[in-house]
Amino acid sequence: MHSAGRIRCARSTRSSESAPGARRGAILRGVRVTGTAATKGDPTGRLSLFHTRISMSKFRYLGAGLLACLMSALAPATPAQPAVKDYKSAAEVPVAQFFALEDFRSMKLSPDGKRIAAVAPYKGRGNLLIVDLATRQAKSITASERWDVVRPRWIGNKRLYFTVADGLEASGRPRLKGAYTINADGTDMKEVFGYNDNGSPRGLRIDNVLDTEGGDSTVAYVAMRERSREYPDVYKLDFRSMRFELISFDSPGRTLQWELDSEHRPRIAVREEPRPGRGKPVLTTYWHRAPAGGAWEKLFEESSINDPESYSICGFDKDDRTLFVTARRGRDRSALWKYDTQAKQFGDMLLDDPLVDLACNSGSDENEGSGSDGGLLSDPQSKEVVGFQYQGDRPKKVYFKAGSGHEALAKMFAAAVPGFSEYRFSKDRSVALVLAYSDIDPGTYYLYDAAKKQLEVVAKKRAWAKPELMAERKSILYKARDGMMIPAYLTLPRGVPAKSLPLIVNIHGGPMVRGYQWAEWGRWPEAQFFAAHGYAVLEPEPRASTGYGYKLYVTGFKQWGQAAQDDITDGALQLVKDGIVDKERMCLHGGSYGGYASLQGLVREPDLFKCAHSFVAVTDLGLMQTVAWSDIAENVKHDWLDNEFKIQVGDSKDDAEMFQRVSPARNADKIKAAVMLTMGSDDVRVPLIHGEKMRDAMIKAGKPIEWKVYAEEAHGFNKEANVTDFYTRSLRFYDEHIGPNRKKQP
Repeated sequence: MHSAGRIRCARSTRSSESAPGARRGAILRGVRVTGTAATKGDPTGRLSLFHTRISMSKFRYLGAGLLACLMSALAPATPAQPAVKDYKSAAEVPVAQFFALEDFRSMKLSPDGKRIAAVAPYKGRGNLLIVDLATRQAKSITASERWDVVRPRWIGNKRLYFTVADGLEASGRPRLKGAYTINADGTDMKEVFGYNDNGSPRGLRIDNVLDTEGGDSTVAYVAMRERSREYPDVYKLDFRSMRFELISFDSPGRTLQWELDSEHRPRIAVREEPRPGRGKPVLTTYWHRAPAGGAWEKLFEESSINDPESYSICGFDKDDRTLFVTARRGRDRSALWKYDTQAKQFGDMLLDDPLVDLACNSGSDENEGSGSDGGLLSDPQSKEVVGFQYQGDRPKKVYFKAGSGHEALAKMFAAAVPGFSEYRFSKDRSVALVLAYSDIDPGTYYLYDAAKKQLEVVAKKRAWAKPELMAERKSILYKARDGMMIPAYLTLPRGVPAKSLPLIVNIHGGPMVRGYQWAEWGRWPEAQFFAAHGYAVLEPEPRASTGYGYKLYVTGFKQWGQAAQDDITDGALQLVKDGIVDKERMCLHGGSYGGYASLQGLVREPDLFKCAHSFVAVTDLGLMQTVAWSDIAENVKHDWLDNEFKIQVGDSKDDAEMFQRVSPARNADKIKAAVMLTMGSDDVRVPLIHGEKMRDAMIKAGKPIEWKVYAEEAHGFNKEANVTDFYTRSLRFYDEHIGPNRKKQP
């Protein structure tokens, strides 16, 4: 890897009137926003940035935005980047651009506020760019043409740690290819982890960075698998010398997660207990140790089989005694609680939500800008916990002290920029990096100057996405036929009356996950894409989904293709009843479990839905237990198929009659609607045999089927050419059956 050239981007002092296309207006509640107005794209083919929807007065025009200017240093090496066009409607956006990787991502402000690290397009990959905020100089400190930088992390003020992966990995989730540490000026790069030519690993396998010492120190506290291949310990690691010290020597063992206190002492260990026998649950136990050390003591436990309790550890307050935990404690939904680690008892419930479970999730750039990460909001100087952020029907911040300075700051950002704002200040609180995003905006980065109360546009994640053209998403609840309330998101095409629309029901995989968020962009913004072409998109969370309470989850056990299927159908019928959707123009779409439910919907309701595009789909429940080469079957350690699967889904022997009724591949003769089935040749989660069995059953029954297998793709499609082809085919398929190109029935 080598660095690219430098370029200096000075602040212009021209007034707004002299800036081409600049907007005028009023300062919003004391916050001034600077940047560029919407442009038609740089004729050189370089990336351009749009202004936000904010109007302002007396601002200084900054050209094309901070990073757009800086990207001219990289442009000679990125000739494939197209100019951003001035689209008049979202339908004009090419499929390839709609599903391209983000232009800018993973921006991080250094602790001293002097630099920004960002993953930016360079040489066809996401490489690491460093911006010096004082000199306005940028430098690409990596120049890989093979891998993408993933999750950069500042280790002190002047050094970074980052991993590399293939952003076009067939799984759709980048797999670790290596890890490095480097100075912010591009010097002293060292490999932390890598692979030998024979595929064997070398170096230090770091699961995550737990904390840093701060300042210019290059020392951090990491969860790392050095003593064990499976379970991490806590180490004190110098990212310059690469010397490390084990500080969890007397670990409880089999530890999945660690929580440190303010003095970097391991205080909470989450342990996975061994399964005691077939049919027995795996217990997850939570252990605590006093600040002074001593024996580890078990606080609580939860079971992998039908346990209504669910815990997540959020962190300590500044006293290093009060622990914040999410738990149900006899409720349907998890709430946020205080726990006294000295008295060994729960205290006050701090927060709950009427719709969703609260949970603390480890931060990850894979979810950046989605609001999916839940966690504590703390004062970076005092380390006092002041609030909580979580994803409800949309991302939310709740502050524990009304009228606090922290709440006032959040309200100021909310008034100044559209959407939901996440921000991180420098240690001296002089500057902050702000990311604002919404259902109609993939995300815009701003730099906030606290002294001037001024926001400067830095970059947009997807420069082509104009919020004024995107479709709004709405969280809804509807009643299933048995009275169960089902949560869902509804996305309606923009500028079209919400009346008698064609409908695509997009069904998530799992199903034991929360499938959708309010700001649903990510790698595959399907709802926006289909809505751009005139379709209403319903994204339900049928029973067996998680995140919406225990009842919704547990009532989905052994309900694949039955009550869970009815939940999906009832959502579509509710939209028909409301007059939003045309009953004669409804199709199903989904992958994995969603692919299964798409096909089973045609079996269970042969006269209702007009088509289904099913991909990487389970087609026979029995195959899930009998196919020995899936990654689930090969996971002997957890042996999920022989235990939890039998309770949650069923058993091919004990539930043979049910499996016969609810396996689409065994009921192809009942299908009347059009079927498109797409699989990945290298899928080990749902092997290709599932698709082949469904294809053969359709042919045997004399039913037409549109069949395709993408070579060298796995459980989902991620290579750019395949993604473009997949959604081009999907749109053509829906247009033919429920869209503008459909043939009307006589």
